[in-house]
Amino acid sequence: MRRSDIRLLALSVTALAVTFAPGPSSAFAQAWVNPKGELSLALRSDFQTSQGVYHEKLYTGVPVEAFNDALSVEYIPLDHLSLGATLNGNGIRYSGPANIPGSGVQLAHGPQDDGSFHWNVTDLEIDARYQAFDGAVTLTPVAHFRTPITGYEEKGYAAAGSHLMEGGAGLYLGRYGLGLEDLVLQASYVFTYVAKYSGGGAATEQYRVNRSDADLVLSYVFSNKLIVGAGAAFRYTHDGFDLANYRALEASDPMMNDPLFKFHDPVLKVVYLAPTAVVSYQLSPTWSLAGRFAAVVWGQSTTNPLSFGITLGWANNLVD
Repeated sequence: MRRSDIRLLALSVTALAVTFAPGPSSAFAQAWVNPKGELSLALRSDFQTSQGVYHEKLYTGVPVEAFNDALSVEYIPLDHLSLGATLNGNGIRYSGPANIPGSGVQLAHGPQDDGSFHWNVTDLEIDARYQAFDGAVTLTPVAHFRTPITGYEEKGYAAAGSHLMEGGAGLYLGRYGLGLEDLVLQASYVFTYVAKYSGGGAATEQYRVNRSDADLVLSYVFSNKLIVGAGAAFRYTHDGFDLANYRALEASDPMMNDPLFKFHDPVLKVVYLAPTAVVSYQLSPTWSLAGRFAAVVWGQSTTNPLSFGITLGWANNLVD
């Protein structure tokens, strides 16, 4: 595969990374590893807007807007080995009502649910990939670690993230020339082990929100400058509080004393499916630009964001 194609594919996967908080961005998670000595930087910014939350169905009237930003660096110290780091931050606002109109049921349940944007530096991610096999398909195991680095807010619609440490491992698969010479398929599966959340005491410590993420991207290389792709991201959280049980919790605790009423956000049993689309363009031998769109079209215990983003990438080989 041409080096320019690898760089553009890396940028396209960076741009496709779903950033629906809280979750990993996995900035350089792709099947192919650049040549030894390659240094890559990427600056990603996404705007996302949502109007509702999936319980048993989609309930609207809870608008949230967010800017999700990430600065990533990747270096290839050895053949087939990639090491990367990503610094994440966001600005988020809940602009809906404090209570359900005509009732005393509280909607704004976090200190940042006040109608204003709140800006935070949130988490640091460390990633490692090793391109173990490059034949008819390319197989690349991946490991990642994520930790909060500031005391950002984890409760409410305007929560900046989960504030939980996590680590995971998985496998990336790539095939260049899928029927057509310049058609590229990439697929991945990653399992993530997540620390327990103690903010609500035993009520939240009963859950450990380990999750599985599966992604599929199909791209076409129109030239050594232009790649267009589409894909889908699926997340399944194996344990957690399901918002479908919220009404039952209200019925059993009408005074709303259970800590889950206030502290449920970091322990939600999130499930979603999000189609994605991306275009990447090589501006120069070292600079690239990518734009992307993603939308959660189905889910449970999650919002329904539409996301629009742009990624600026730079790459250069330090040993050439």
